[in-house]
Amino acid sequence: MGFYDNKKVLVTGGSAGIGRAIALEMAKRGADVIVTARGIPKLEDTVEALKAAGKPEQTFGYASFDVSDEEAVAAGVQSAIEQLGHLDVLICNSGFAKCGTSWDITGDTYKRLYDVNFLGHVNVVKAVVPHMRERKSGDICLLSSMLGFFSVYGFGAYSASKYAITGFGEALRQELLFDNVNVKLFYPPTTETPGLEAENEDKPAIVWAVESENSFTKVYTPEQVATSVANCVPKKRFENMIGFDSWLVFVAYRMFPRFARYMADQELRAAKKKVEARAS
Repeated sequence: MGFYDNKKVLVTGGSAGIGRAIALEMAKRGADVIVTARGIPKLEDTVEALKAAGKPEQTFGYASFDVSDEEAVAAGVQSAIEQLGHLDVLICNSGFAKCGTSWDITGDTYKRLYDVNFLGHVNVVKAVVPHMRERKSGDICLLSSMLGFFSVYGFGAYSASKYAITGFGEALRQELLFDNVNVKLFYPPTTETPGLEAENEDKPAIVWAVESENSFTKVYTPEQVATSVANCVPKKRFENMIGFDSWLVFVAYRMFPRFARYMADQELRAAKKKVEARAS
């Protein structure tokens, strides 16, 4: 019997991209899954895909809410619990990115990034934790970003919202230590999703140059990331990521931060020269 057999799973941001892929992966592994997002048509489509991926005896459904609306989140989580009976696993995946220099990003965008990327996780966790604490059982996986432990040109606003998840997760892990509720962080890399397509629409040229020609940047599929997320939940490791390239960056910034920043600056200088050469 596998870890996910008969597990009750809630996946936020589950109607597209990484979230949808995670939901499908867990359905294939025997879990009952509820996905959440704002758009009902995409949620309904995802539920049909879950039914096709799983077995007839499994339960699949959705709850529609905006993660930045605390009252709506509370109602949606209650709906998920009623549909499944209880919750064993929470995957907090909702979020979006906006590129631009720190002074060009508008105040409204800063606020929306914070509300969705960080408080979106907080609101869902606050709604789920009392249930898991009462049951003295559960697993929570917070998806941050590789830019949740380092940052680069053009991603200051986005990165700040992801760093907040990392700090929140560190405290939450210890706060739930005596309730038998396990907390993990997952740092997704650049992934081929609709969110990445939207992010690329107005990405600064210098950021494009760094990403497209950076020897440490590898783009993953949602399915690859979903498999890694599903694999990490049953394990004890708190911080998780996919691929040797991601681990190399993680170790570099943790163990050799001055060298890592030097290398990042060199990449940025090279990208600037390429952008200027193309413009001339």
